[in-house]
Amino acid sequence: MSPRQEPSGRARGWVLVLVLLLALGAGGFFLGRSAPDVPRPPVAVPVAVAPVPVVEVAPRARVIEVVGAVERTRGEAWMELRVGDSLAPDESVRTGPGARVDLQVGDEASRLSIPERSEVRVGELTRDVHTLSLERGRIDVDYGESQARVLRVRSQGGTVAQTRAARFTMLRRGAMVAVVTRGGAVDVSSAGAHIQVGAGQQGIVFDGARPVGPEPIPLDVLLKVARAPTANTLCLSLSGKVRVGTEVWVEDEPAEVSEDGSFRADVPQAPGRSRVKVFAREPGGATREVSLTCRFRTTAAPPAESVKFHWNEAP
Repeated sequence: MSPRQEPSGRARGWVLVLVLLLALGAGGFFLGRSAPDVPRPPVAVPVAVAPVPVVEVAPRARVIEVVGAVERTRGEAWMELRVGDSLAPDESVRTGPGARVDLQVGDEASRLSIPERSEVRVGELTRDVHTLSLERGRIDVDYGESQARVLRVRSQGGTVAQTRAARFTMLRRGAMVAVVTRGGAVDVSSAGAHIQVGAGQQGIVFDGARPVGPEPIPLDVLLKVARAPTANTLCLSLSGKVRVGTEVWVEDEPAEVSEDGSFRADVPQAPGRSRVKVFAREPGGATREVSLTCRFRTTAAPPAESVKFHWNEAP
């Protein structure tokens, strides 16, 4: 190699070193650009969520059938009751002659029927207890069992009929309360005592006294009627005898039956009335009807008086 060529070789060596350094730097630059830092997802922090309160809807007595004149009350006012209406606690329902209303309480497993001339007030209604008050008349109950709930039907004088599942009738006429069970069992309590009225039995309570019974439901109706002498204004005066707990109507009006089953009724004269209808119904549902002829008391005409006339006498 000539002395003139040596500097040139050194120069080429430095050029190669410079190119290599540039290549390495560029590679690091592009590697850095091609693999940027990937941001990490935020860490989820659990947030305490307050539980949503469960609002329990109180059951209502819902009207599913209405026959005839049926009314409900809110406060002091009475108004017409219709299918689909609901009765809240402290509301009452009453039925007129020949009328009837059917109710459901809580679910379809329970049906309450209130026949004519009756009044029932709705009491406490919760998931566990359904309470009604029989003010007058009767209520027919078909109560289905569901969990641990109970039905209580109260009456004036402190009588309470309670069941978890039963088919029964509760009747109130005057001072008498009767409970008749067709299926299941009903506990009847009054004056600190109680009896269980099973299927095919009935129990009687008078004026808040201790319950009487249970005893078998009569299959027939005892109805004895005697006619007494009548006054001039009466069509018929009658007295009768029935079994304890039997309802009696005279000309479609309820007669008061005493604790021994006796009753009396005076039927006034009326245009076109010549007979009197007497209807009796046992608490179990058996009925009997008799028709009696009016006995009118006739008054004889007063005897005629003879009068003498003396034409020739001076006045």
